[in-house]
Amino acid sequence: MLVIRDLLATGASVGLARSVVSYSLRAWGLGRYEERALAIVSELATNAVAVSAPTDTVRLYLAIRRGCLVLGVSDAAGGRMPAQRTTVSCVKEIDEAETAEFGGWGLMLVAAYADEVWTEPTKDAGAKWVCAAIKLGVQE
Repeated sequence: MLVIRDLLATGASVGLARSVVSYSLRAWGLGRYEERALAIVSELATNAVAVSAPTDTVRLYLAIRRGCLVLGVSDAAGGRMPAQRTTVSCVKEIDEAETAEFGGWGLMLVAAYADEVWTEPTKDAGAKWVCAAIKLGVQE
């Protein structure tokens, strides 16, 4: 199961990303993960749009991989990346100064809903994927 969508980097793309995730999870019979997934994709898409120009494209990735629901959003902009392959336990230890440096508490919210959070550079200079995974089959 895989969904990839390119969206213009505008505020409307956040709602579109949420709709794609919601529809896909229901179609896959994974509606019980919808609340967590929508919180995650909202934050990831909002961040990607914020650092991209309105004429840029952000990419949404949704897949089932190795027993996890994986959500990712790539941006089209450079800028400082969070730590590579940051796990939830590490993200929850980020202090207030570091969080403010990245523009707020959004990644803390993602970490609260996800079982793992990480970033990966894209082939485009400076652009990145920010991804989160939710383990499937785990009691919530």
